[in-house]
Amino acid sequence: MDYFNETERAKQKAFASWRDTFLAPLSDTLIRCRIRPYHITIFAVLLLLAGSSLPVLDHWLTVSILLFSYCVLDGLDGPVARRMQIDNEGGAMLDIAADQAGVAFVAAAATWHLGSNPIGAVLFASSYLSFIPLAIYANQKKVTIWTFIRIKYFFYFVYCVSGLFQYDFVQYLMMLFAAYYSFYLLHALYRIYRHHLHGGQGAAS
Repeated sequence: MDYFNETERAKQKAFASWRDTFLAPLSDTLIRCRIRPYHITIFAVLLLLAGSSLPVLDHWLTVSILLFSYCVLDGLDGPVARRMQIDNEGGAMLDIAADQAGVAFVAAAATWHLGSNPIGAVLFASSYLSFIPLAIYANQKKVTIWTFIRIKYFFYFVYCVSGLFQYDFVQYLMMLFAAYYSFYLLHALYRIYRHHLHGGQGAAS
């Protein structure tokens, strides 16, 4: 269960295999400490909530560290699950939800802490978060959709840079990619519609 196309999936599997091997000692330590994948996911989300909630301007370095830690932990629950041989679709769905939640929280934080345009933030977060499940569904149904740009981590980086420099760079990124993901959302809907219109026979043409 993922939102990668066939070409990306092969690269992702190769990277995941390398990452699991690299993180094996840490994963084994966490397992010995009775840390389960969902513990890591929950703690990562708590770091996300803390990082997107701190309102004091002098805390932007702390915000950056919290969001970076959230990203690191979000990439650790999968290797631990595979190491324990308990990875499943339910866990994958939980991981995807926790992974993408950051887009909504950080977009909201940008409007509150940086004064970003709220319309751009809402359009960006809603179009992105609506597109991701469609991409997952399209992969499961073998519907071909275009490769798309993933800016999630770059988005967090620009948010932190905006706070550290006290200039709202992130609002321009959100407005640009609100249009981009809205277009891809319509494209995915069209391809899925064509797929079912033709009886679900392979990818839509």
